[in-house]
Amino acid sequence: MGKIKYTREIEEFIDKNKIFSVKDIKMLLASKNANTDYAYLLLHNLVKKGKLNRITKGYYSRYDDPMLIAYCIKPSYIGLENALSLHGLWEQETNVVLITPRKVRQNIRKVLGTNAVIHNIPGEYFFGYNYIDYYDLKIPVSDIEKTFIDLIFYKKYMDKELTRTFKKKIDSKRLKRYLKPYNKKIKDKVRDIIR
Repeated sequence: MGKIKYTREIEEFIDKNKIFSVKDIKMLLASKNANTDYAYLLLHNLVKKGKLNRITKGYYSRYDDPMLIAYCIKPSYIGLENALSLHGLWEQETNVVLITPRKVRQNIRKVLGTNAVIHNIPGEYFFGYNYIDYYDLKIPVSDIEKTFIDLIFYKKYMDKELTRTFKKKIDSKRLKRYLKPYNKKIKDKVRDIIR
């Protein structure tokens, strides 16, 4: 089986999968008894030709949306200002903000030419998100109550307008349930703002 056949089969795989890793391509090549080292070169050439986008190290997609970082670092959810924007509560443009319990470096990463902010969160605080429709994808996004708590946890500024919006939108029973694992300082701060 020559290189051209590999390329065609891999392009078909790319068309069927929104996001995939180098490992996926290596497995595809291995199933054809092909040299798996060829995966890197093939993916590099497809990126160069504009048929593919490199999301982050080892992950690729035909889509060019930085939100796809949520598929690359798992488990995770889109949070903070980015979640507010997706819930229609924030009109300012925002970077992608990813929250994960994994021990990855907290930093700003370049994802498809834009900044994505990665935050670590203790495992006991990793909850309160749903998969929402985002174009023809489903992405994990913190719900309104968890977004509110996370803004306080990460010491983010909330103006009066945003605070008023939260007061109207928050499900108080869910908020109370979500606050259970948090320390007294966070609980008190949440209650002070919500009153």
